[in-house]
Amino acid sequence: MINQKTAAWYLAEAIRTCPIPLAPHQFRRKDRAPHDYVFFGHMPVRTHKRAGQWKFTLADVLHAGRAVAELPWEPEDLVALEHVEQDAHRRDDLRHIDWRTSVQSVVDSLGAGGGCGCPPRQAAAQQSYHPAPDCLLRRYQDYSIACTLPLRTLVRPDETWMIPRTLAYILDQRDEGYSKFLTAGQQCEGCETPSPDSTWRTPTATGWKVICPVCAAASLRRYRLELQGAAYARVRERGPSAAGFLCAVCETARPATDWDHCHGHGLVRGPLCGSCNTMEAQGKEFLARAGSLQHLLRCDGCRAQRSLPPHHRLAALRRHLHLTRGAQGCDWPLHMHVSIEEVDAGYDCIVHCSGPERRTRSLHGLRLTHKEAEHVLSRTVDEGLMPDA
Repeated sequence: MINQKTAAWYLAEAIRTCPIPLAPHQFRRKDRAPHDYVFFGHMPVRTHKRAGQWKFTLADVLHAGRAVAELPWEPEDLVALEHVEQDAHRRDDLRHIDWRTSVQSVVDSLGAGGGCGCPPRQAAAQQSYHPAPDCLLRRYQDYSIACTLPLRTLVRPDETWMIPRTLAYILDQRDEGYSKFLTAGQQCEGCETPSPDSTWRTPTATGWKVICPVCAAASLRRYRLELQGAAYARVRERGPSAAGFLCAVCETARPATDWDHCHGHGLVRGPLCGSCNTMEAQGKEFLARAGSLQHLLRCDGCRAQRSLPPHHRLAALRRHLHLTRGAQGCDWPLHMHVSIEEVDAGYDCIVHCSGPERRTRSLHGLRLTHKEAEHVLSRTVDEGLMPDA
Protein backbone atom coordinates (compact mmCIF):
# COMPACT_ATOMS: atom_id res chain seq x y z
CA MET A 1 0.00 0.00 0.00
CA ILE A 2 1.15 3.55 -0.75
CA ASN A 3 -0.04 6.87 0.65
CA GLN A 4 -1.61 9.73 -1.30
CA LYS A 5 1.62 11.68 -1.76
CA THR A 6 3.42 8.65 -3.17
CA ALA A 7 0.45 7.81 -5.41
CA ALA A 8 0.52 11.33 -6.83
CA TRP A 9 4.25 10.94 -7.60
CA TYR A 10 3.70 7.69 -9.51
CA LEU A 11 0.84 9.27 -11.44
CA ALA A 12 3.04 12.23 -12.38
CA GLU A 13 5.67 9.82 -13.70
CA ALA A 14 3.11 7.82 -15.66
CA ILE A 15 1.78 10.90 -17.50
CA ARG A 16 5.12 12.77 -17.79
CA THR A 17 4.95 12.89 -21.61
CA CYS A 18 1.15 13.07 -21.81
CA PRO A 19 -0.09 16.36 -23.39
CA ILE A 20 -3.51 16.24 -21.69
CA PRO A 21 -3.72 19.00 -19.03
CA LEU A 22 -3.59 17.02 -15.78
CA ALA A 23 -2.92 17.75 -12.12
CA PRO A 24 -1.66 14.53 -10.49
CA HIS A 25 -0.70 16.46 -7.34
CA GLN A 26 -4.43 16.92 -6.68
CA PHE A 27 -5.01 13.18 -6.47
CA ARG A 28 -6.37 12.70 -2.97
CA ARG A 29 -9.19 11.07 -1.09
CA LYS A 30 -11.50 13.36 0.86
CA ASP A 31 -12.64 11.96 4.20
CA ARG A 32 -16.30 12.72 3.53
CA ALA A 33 -16.37 11.44 -0.04
CA PRO A 34 -19.55 9.41 -0.70
CA HIS A 35 -17.72 6.30 -1.97
CA ASP A 36 -14.36 4.57 -1.68
CA TYR A 37 -12.86 5.59 -5.02
CA VAL A 38 -10.74 8.48 -6.29
CA PHE A 39 -10.87 9.29 -9.98
CA PHE A 40 -7.76 10.04 -11.97
CA GLY A 41 -9.33 11.22 -15.17
CA HIS A 42 -11.87 8.58 -16.11
CA MET A 43 -10.14 5.85 -14.10
CA PRO A 44 -11.41 4.98 -10.58
CA VAL A 45 -8.76 4.00 -8.03
CA ARG A 46 -9.89 2.05 -4.96
CA THR A 47 -8.97 3.52 -1.58
CA HIS A 48 -8.23 1.64 1.64
CA LYS A 49 -8.08 3.09 5.12
CA ARG A 50 -5.14 1.95 7.23
CA ALA A 51 -4.36 3.39 10.67
CA GLY A 52 -6.48 6.44 9.95
CA GLN A 53 -4.85 7.19 6.58
CA TRP A 54 -6.05 6.59 3.04
CA LYS A 55 -3.91 4.16 1.06
CA PHE A 56 -3.79 2.86 -2.51
CA THR A 57 -2.35 -0.21 -4.18
CA LEU A 58 0.51 0.63 -6.52
CA ALA A 59 -0.88 -1.56 -9.31
CA ASP A 60 -4.19 0.35 -9.30
CA VAL A 61 -2.43 3.70 -9.40
CA LEU A 62 -0.12 2.73 -12.27
CA HIS A 63 -3.02 1.24 -14.24
CA ALA A 64 -4.98 4.50 -13.94
CA GLY A 65 -2.03 6.68 -14.94
CA ARG A 66 -1.16 4.58 -17.98
CA ALA A 67 -4.78 4.36 -19.15
CA VAL A 68 -5.10 8.14 -19.20
CA ALA A 69 -1.66 8.64 -20.79
CA GLU A 70 -2.58 6.32 -23.69
CA LEU A 71 -5.60 8.37 -24.78
CA PRO A 72 -5.27 10.31 -28.05
CA TRP A 73 -5.03 14.09 -27.74
CA GLU A 74 -6.16 16.43 -30.50
CA PRO A 75 -6.73 19.86 -28.89
CA GLU A 76 -8.45 21.23 -32.01
CA ASP A 77 -10.97 18.36 -32.15
CA LEU A 78 -13.66 20.14 -30.17
CA VAL A 79 -17.14 19.49 -28.82
CA ALA A 80 -19.62 21.97 -27.37
CA LEU A 81 -19.82 22.54 -23.63
CA GLU A 82 -23.50 21.73 -23.46
CA HIS A 83 -25.47 22.22 -20.28
CA VAL A 84 -27.05 19.08 -18.80
CA GLU A 85 -30.17 19.43 -16.68
CA GLN A 86 -29.84 17.97 -13.20
CA ASP A 87 -32.37 15.53 -11.77
CA ALA A 88 -34.56 17.77 -9.64
CA HIS A 89 -36.17 14.78 -7.93
CA ARG A 90 -32.96 13.58 -6.27
CA ARG A 91 -32.09 14.68 -2.76
CA ASP A 92 -29.28 17.20 -2.52
CA ASP A 93 -27.03 14.85 -0.56
CA LEU A 94 -27.32 12.13 -3.20
CA ARG A 95 -27.07 14.33 -6.27
CA HIS A 96 -23.94 14.50 -8.39
CA ILE A 97 -23.24 17.73 -10.26
CA ASP A 98 -22.08 16.87 -13.77
CA TRP A 99 -18.79 18.33 -15.00
CA ARG A 100 -20.37 20.51 -17.70
CA THR A 101 -22.53 22.30 -15.15
CA SER A 102 -19.53 22.74 -12.87
CA VAL A 103 -17.34 24.21 -15.61
CA GLN A 104 -20.12 26.45 -16.92
CA SER A 105 -20.77 27.81 -13.44
CA VAL A 106 -17.12 28.82 -13.11
CA VAL A 107 -17.17 30.49 -16.51
CA ASP A 108 -20.37 32.32 -15.64
CA SER A 109 -18.95 33.49 -12.30
CA LEU A 110 -16.68 35.92 -14.16
CA GLY A 111 -19.04 36.71 -16.96
CA ALA A 112 -16.57 35.05 -19.29
CA GLY A 113 -19.25 34.62 -21.92
CA GLY A 114 -18.56 38.19 -22.94
CA GLY A 115 -18.97 40.45 -19.93
CA CYS A 116 -15.76 39.84 -17.97
CA GLY A 117 -14.17 43.08 -19.07
CA CYS A 118 -11.02 41.50 -20.51
CA PRO A 119 -9.70 43.14 -23.70
CA PRO A 120 -10.43 41.01 -26.76
CA ARG A 121 -7.56 38.73 -27.73
CA GLN A 122 -6.34 38.61 -31.27
CA ALA A 123 -6.55 35.06 -32.58
CA ALA A 124 -3.54 33.71 -34.39
CA ALA A 125 -3.84 33.71 -38.17
CA GLN A 126 -4.27 29.96 -38.33
CA GLN A 127 -6.88 29.90 -35.58
CA SER A 128 -10.58 30.63 -35.80
CA TYR A 129 -11.34 30.50 -32.12
CA HIS A 130 -10.59 32.52 -29.00
CA PRO A 131 -9.01 30.95 -25.91
CA ALA A 132 -10.48 31.48 -22.45
CA PRO A 133 -10.10 35.07 -21.15
CA ASP A 134 -7.03 35.93 -19.10
CA CYS A 135 -9.09 36.82 -16.02
CA LEU A 136 -10.64 33.34 -16.00
CA LEU A 137 -7.29 31.60 -16.31
CA ARG A 138 -5.60 33.79 -13.72
CA ARG A 139 -8.21 32.97 -11.10
CA TYR A 140 -9.10 29.41 -12.04
CA GLN A 141 -6.18 27.94 -13.99
CA ASP A 142 -5.73 25.28 -11.30
CA TYR A 143 -9.43 24.44 -11.11
CA SER A 144 -9.57 20.67 -11.48
CA ILE A 145 -12.09 17.88 -11.91
CA ALA A 146 -10.81 14.34 -11.42
CA CYS A 147 -7.24 15.68 -11.73
CA THR A 148 -7.91 17.25 -15.13
CA LEU A 149 -7.63 20.99 -15.83
CA PRO A 150 -10.59 21.71 -18.13
CA LEU A 151 -10.53 25.53 -18.04
CA ARG A 152 -7.10 25.61 -19.67
CA THR A 153 -8.53 23.96 -22.78
CA LEU A 154 -11.70 26.02 -23.29
CA VAL A 155 -12.13 27.95 -26.54
CA ARG A 156 -15.03 29.96 -27.96
CA PRO A 157 -15.46 30.11 -31.76
CA ASP A 158 -18.66 32.18 -31.55
CA GLU A 159 -21.03 32.25 -28.60
CA THR A 160 -20.53 28.62 -27.63
CA TRP A 161 -17.78 27.38 -25.36
CA MET A 162 -16.02 24.26 -26.62
CA ILE A 163 -13.62 21.74 -25.13
CA PRO A 164 -11.36 19.04 -26.66
CA ARG A 165 -13.23 15.85 -27.42
CA THR A 166 -10.78 13.67 -25.45
CA LEU A 167 -11.25 15.71 -22.30
CA ALA A 168 -15.03 15.61 -22.71
CA TYR A 169 -14.79 11.81 -23.06
CA ILE A 170 -12.67 11.56 -19.90
CA LEU A 171 -15.07 13.65 -17.84
CA ASP A 172 -18.20 11.98 -19.24
CA GLN A 173 -16.78 8.58 -18.26
CA ARG A 174 -15.85 9.92 -14.86
CA ASP A 175 -19.39 11.26 -14.30
CA GLU A 176 -20.92 7.95 -15.31
CA GLY A 177 -18.62 5.97 -13.01
CA TYR A 178 -19.10 8.40 -10.15
CA SER A 179 -22.89 8.14 -10.40
CA LYS A 180 -22.72 4.33 -10.37
CA PHE A 181 -20.57 4.31 -7.25
CA LEU A 182 -22.85 6.87 -5.63
CA THR A 183 -25.95 4.79 -6.30
CA ALA A 184 -24.33 1.50 -5.27
CA GLY A 185 -23.02 3.03 -2.05
CA GLN A 186 -26.41 4.14 -0.76
CA GLN A 187 -27.82 0.86 0.47
CA CYS A 188 -27.37 -0.86 3.79
CA GLU A 189 -24.50 -3.33 3.75
CA GLY A 190 -26.48 -5.65 6.00
CA CYS A 191 -29.99 -5.87 4.55
CA GLU A 192 -29.41 -3.97 1.26
CA THR A 193 -32.28 -1.58 1.99
CA PRO A 194 -31.81 1.65 -0.02
CA SER A 195 -30.83 4.60 2.15
CA PRO A 196 -33.29 7.54 2.08
CA ASP A 197 -30.42 10.01 2.46
CA SER A 198 -26.81 10.13 3.64
CA THR A 199 -27.52 9.62 7.37
CA TRP A 200 -26.82 5.87 7.20
CA ARG A 201 -23.23 6.54 6.12
CA THR A 202 -20.67 6.38 8.89
CA PRO A 203 -16.85 6.40 8.94
CA THR A 204 -15.02 3.31 10.16
CA ALA A 205 -11.39 2.31 10.56
CA THR A 206 -11.43 0.90 7.03
CA GLY A 207 -13.51 3.58 5.29
CA TRP A 208 -17.14 4.64 4.98
CA LYS A 209 -19.91 2.10 5.49
CA VAL A 210 -23.66 2.33 5.03
CA ILE A 211 -25.70 0.60 7.70
CA CYS A 212 -29.36 1.11 8.54
CA PRO A 213 -30.54 1.66 12.13
CA VAL A 214 -32.10 -1.83 12.34
CA CYS A 215 -28.88 -3.60 11.33
CA ALA A 216 -26.80 -1.30 13.50
CA ALA A 217 -28.94 -2.07 16.57
CA ALA A 218 -28.82 -5.81 15.83
CA SER A 219 -25.06 -6.02 15.39
CA LEU A 220 -23.68 -3.49 17.90
CA ARG A 221 -23.89 -3.03 21.67
CA ARG A 222 -25.52 -0.15 23.49
CA TYR A 223 -23.15 1.54 25.88
CA ARG A 224 -24.03 0.70 29.52
CA LEU A 225 -21.33 2.77 31.25
CA GLU A 226 -18.94 -0.19 31.04
CA LEU A 227 -15.95 2.18 31.06
CA GLN A 228 -17.19 4.65 33.67
CA GLY A 229 -14.14 6.27 35.28
CA ALA A 230 -11.67 4.57 32.92
CA ALA A 231 -8.63 6.51 31.73
CA TYR A 232 -8.81 7.26 28.02
CA ALA A 233 -5.10 6.57 27.51
CA ARG A 234 -5.51 3.04 28.85
CA VAL A 235 -8.65 2.33 26.81
CA ARG A 236 -7.00 3.63 23.66
CA GLU A 237 -4.04 1.32 24.23
CA ARG A 238 -5.84 -1.82 25.35
CA GLY A 239 -9.38 -1.48 24.01
CA PRO A 240 -12.16 -2.32 23.63
CA SER A 241 -12.82 -0.64 20.31
CA ALA A 242 -15.56 1.98 20.10
CA ALA A 243 -16.55 0.44 16.76
CA GLY A 244 -18.29 -2.38 18.65
CA PHE A 245 -20.81 0.03 20.17
CA LEU A 246 -23.66 2.28 19.09
CA CYS A 247 -23.28 6.04 19.40
CA ALA A 248 -24.22 7.03 22.95
CA VAL A 249 -25.95 10.27 21.85
CA CYS A 250 -27.67 9.62 18.50
CA GLU A 251 -31.37 8.93 18.98
CA THR A 252 -31.34 6.67 15.90
CA ALA A 253 -29.04 3.65 16.19
CA ARG A 254 -25.73 4.54 14.51
CA PRO A 255 -22.29 2.92 14.77
CA ALA A 256 -19.77 4.66 17.01
CA THR A 257 -16.28 5.45 15.76
CA ASP A 258 -14.45 7.06 18.70
CA TRP A 259 -14.19 6.99 22.45
CA ASP A 260 -15.16 10.49 23.47
CA HIS A 261 -13.26 11.65 26.55
CA CYS A 262 -12.86 14.67 28.80
CA HIS A 263 -9.60 16.37 27.91
CA GLY A 264 -9.47 18.09 31.28
CA HIS A 265 -9.65 14.88 33.34
CA GLY A 266 -8.55 12.29 30.78
CA LEU A 267 -11.57 10.06 31.45
CA VAL A 268 -13.79 8.23 28.96
CA ARG A 269 -17.33 9.53 28.56
CA GLY A 270 -18.60 7.04 25.99
CA PRO A 271 -18.63 6.00 22.32
CA LEU A 272 -19.69 8.56 19.70
CA CYS A 273 -20.20 8.46 15.96
CA GLY A 274 -17.96 10.63 13.82
CA SER A 275 -20.59 13.37 13.51
CA CYS A 276 -21.27 13.65 17.25
CA ASN A 277 -17.57 13.46 18.06
CA THR A 278 -16.86 16.38 15.73
CA MET A 279 -19.73 18.41 17.17
CA GLU A 280 -18.51 17.79 20.72
CA ALA A 281 -15.02 18.96 19.83
CA GLN A 282 -16.36 22.17 18.27
CA GLY A 283 -18.68 22.84 21.19
CA LYS A 284 -21.14 24.92 19.17
CA GLU A 285 -24.12 22.65 18.55
CA PHE A 286 -23.50 19.56 20.67
CA LEU A 287 -25.72 20.71 23.56
CA ALA A 288 -28.64 21.07 21.16
CA ARG A 289 -28.76 17.28 20.88
CA ALA A 290 -30.89 15.25 23.26
CA GLY A 291 -28.79 13.49 25.89
CA SER A 292 -25.63 15.47 25.15
CA LEU A 293 -25.60 17.20 28.53
CA GLN A 294 -25.84 13.90 30.37
CA HIS A 295 -23.10 12.50 28.16
CA LEU A 296 -20.66 15.28 29.08
CA LEU A 297 -21.30 14.67 32.77
CA ARG A 298 -20.35 11.00 32.49
CA CYS A 299 -16.85 12.19 33.28
CA ASP A 300 -16.37 11.54 37.02
CA GLY A 301 -14.18 14.63 37.31
CA CYS A 302 -16.80 16.96 35.83
CA ARG A 303 -19.51 15.38 37.97
CA ALA A 304 -17.49 15.85 41.14
CA GLN A 305 -16.71 19.48 40.28
CA ARG A 306 -20.24 20.07 38.99
CA SER A 307 -18.86 21.76 35.91
CA LEU A 308 -18.87 21.55 32.12
CA PRO A 309 -15.79 21.50 29.89
CA PRO A 310 -14.61 25.06 29.11
CA HIS A 311 -15.47 24.90 25.40
CA HIS A 312 -19.10 24.09 26.27
CA ARG A 313 -19.67 26.96 28.71
CA LEU A 314 -20.71 29.52 26.09
CA ALA A 315 -22.76 26.84 24.34
CA ALA A 316 -24.62 26.23 27.61
CA LEU A 317 -25.40 29.95 27.89
CA ARG A 318 -26.61 29.98 24.27
CA ARG A 319 -28.80 26.98 25.00
CA HIS A 320 -30.31 28.70 28.05
CA LEU A 321 -31.05 31.91 26.14
CA HIS A 322 -32.53 29.96 23.26
CA LEU A 323 -34.87 28.02 25.55
CA THR A 324 -35.91 31.03 27.66
CA ARG A 325 -35.75 34.00 25.27
CA GLY A 326 -35.87 32.60 21.74
CA ALA A 327 -38.87 32.10 19.50
CA GLN A 328 -40.78 28.95 20.37
CA GLY A 329 -40.07 26.14 17.94
CA CYS A 330 -36.97 27.77 16.44
CA ASP A 331 -34.70 25.13 14.90
CA TRP A 332 -31.80 27.34 13.79
CA PRO A 333 -28.32 26.28 14.96
CA LEU A 334 -27.47 27.80 18.33
CA HIS A 335 -24.41 29.72 17.16
CA MET A 336 -26.49 31.38 14.40
CA HIS A 337 -29.33 32.79 16.47
CA VAL A 338 -27.65 33.43 19.83
CA SER A 339 -24.41 35.40 19.86
CA ILE A 340 -22.46 36.02 23.05
CA GLU A 341 -19.50 38.28 23.66
CA GLU A 342 -17.66 38.23 26.97
CA VAL A 343 -17.01 41.71 28.40
CA ASP A 344 -15.66 43.00 31.70
CA ALA A 345 -19.10 43.20 33.27
CA GLY A 346 -20.26 39.80 32.05
CA TYR A 347 -21.70 38.72 28.71
CA ASP A 348 -23.41 40.82 26.03
CA CYS A 349 -25.99 38.64 24.26
CA ILE A 350 -28.16 38.93 21.18
CA VAL A 351 -31.01 36.51 20.51
CA HIS A 352 -32.34 36.53 16.97
CA CYS A 353 -34.35 33.63 15.64
CA SER A 354 -37.52 32.72 13.79
CA GLY A 355 -40.33 30.49 14.89
CA PRO A 356 -42.27 28.03 12.71
CA GLU A 357 -44.33 30.88 11.27
CA ARG A 358 -41.14 32.80 10.38
CA ARG A 359 -41.99 35.68 12.70
CA THR A 360 -38.62 37.02 13.71
CA ARG A 361 -37.96 37.74 17.35
CA SER A 362 -34.90 39.77 18.21
CA LEU A 363 -33.58 40.94 21.59
CA HIS A 364 -30.68 43.38 21.62
CA GLY A 365 -28.62 44.60 24.55
CA LEU A 366 -29.35 41.66 26.83
CA ARG A 367 -26.58 41.32 29.38
CA LEU A 368 -25.75 38.49 31.77
CA THR A 369 -23.50 39.33 34.68
CA HIS A 370 -20.81 36.86 35.63
CA LYS A 371 -22.89 35.88 38.65
CA GLU A 372 -25.97 35.31 36.50
CA ALA A 373 -23.94 33.28 34.00
CA GLU A 374 -22.53 31.06 36.76
CA HIS A 375 -26.06 30.54 38.05
CA VAL A 376 -27.20 29.45 34.57
CA LEU A 377 -24.26 27.05 34.28
CA SER A 378 -24.97 25.62 37.74
CA ARG A 379 -28.62 25.02 36.86
CA THR A 380 -27.57 23.43 33.56
CA VAL A 381 -25.32 20.98 35.41
CA ASP A 382 -28.13 20.22 37.87
CA GLU A 383 -30.36 19.41 34.89
CA GLY A 384 -27.77 17.03 33.50
CA LEU A 385 -27.38 15.27 36.86
CA MET A 386 -31.08 14.62 37.37
CA PRO A 387 -31.72 10.82 37.50
CA ASP A 388 -34.55 10.94 34.94
CA ALA A 389 -32.83 13.48 32.67
